[in-house]
Amino acid sequence: MFVLILKLILNSRIKGQMYFRRLLTWHIVLFLSDASSLLMMNRNREYTDSLAVFFKSIYFIAIVVITCEAFLYFESCRDSAVIRNPGKIGLAFIPVFLFIVLIILNLFLKVLFYIDADGIYRRGRAYLLIYAICFAYDIVSMIRSYLDAFRRDNFAVRGIYIFYGTYPLIPLGAAFVQFFVPEIPVLCPVLSVSAVIIYVNSMEYLIYLDPLTGLKNRRMIIHNITSMMKNLRPGQELSFTMIDLNNFKSINDRFGHDTGDIALTIIGDAITTCMKGARNRSILYRYGGDEFAIILCSDDSSEIERDLIAIREKTKMLAEERKMPCPITFSAGTSVWNGSDGPKTFIAVADRKMYQIKFSARRGR
Repeated sequence: MFVLILKLILNSRIKGQMYFRRLLTWHIVLFLSDASSLLMMNRNREYTDSLAVFFKSIYFIAIVVITCEAFLYFESCRDSAVIRNPGKIGLAFIPVFLFIVLIILNLFLKVLFYIDADGIYRRGRAYLLIYAICFAYDIVSMIRSYLDAFRRDNFAVRGIYIFYGTYPLIPLGAAFVQFFVPEIPVLCPVLSVSAVIIYVNSMEYLIYLDPLTGLKNRRMIIHNITSMMKNLRPGQELSFTMIDLNNFKSINDRFGHDTGDIALTIIGDAITTCMKGARNRSILYRYGGDEFAIILCSDDSSEIERDLIAIREKTKMLAEERKMPCPITFSAGTSVWNGSDGPKTFIAVADRKMYQIKFSARRGR
């Protein structure tokens, strides 16, 4: 877990990094407190019973915090309304704060757990409350992820949202087993494996990102287009837009490659900003070199044209803000899927239209 935390610190592009890092930290707290509480039991009773209760208290706090942080991590991955509202994030932590108060009261009331006169660990009358809180976080996370996955406009991200919704089943299953068979310490190793699964999934996500612009690269573009074609609903239109930065070679030759990179980031930032309203209906790419691409599913055939106007305006504004030594413009061509063409033809039509527009503009000069 500590190694994963170090890797997270070195890689700032992982989605929900802050929540995932805190999740891993509490995993470490969970493992250490669990091991410590077990080591304290069956030792010199004069000193160790109270220490065992203390470490067991930390252990249960860690379990509840982990489920809360996992909930927030997946909300962050989906960029949900919860994560964009500090007040709602605060509400998500209320069960954690109430549980900590209950843990403190448990030292006197022994309603959650205690160590009896014979030094044996016992569950209290309200022990099930621990599982109820954890299960509530996981179940709410699952429901919200599945609901987002199957919303009409979200099919571009359906696969990954289904993963977010399915993941909580792993720790839930382990917790269920450990509740009925407490002598089998299955929860800690399962949580370890689960954390690695999340990390690997995050790394796979980064494989498909362009490091300069933060947009997706073209590795999965055929797969993405095929998926969107299959999931297109009646009345919806699927478009593919190819965007090419004008005079990119001239910018590199006259002003240097650093200026060229800034020009590329300006286009990427403009596309990202202007397509936020369609973030779950579109996929944005740096197609390669100075080319970008947008796949968009829309009920309005003129939406992409309005988006391109907004992207042009945003590009001009960003170029002025960043004091570019030359104008930053682009040419764009859009194809609309006819219901029968394959992904490669779909892309080729947009590419051809883009070059026709670029060639016409050069002739016009």
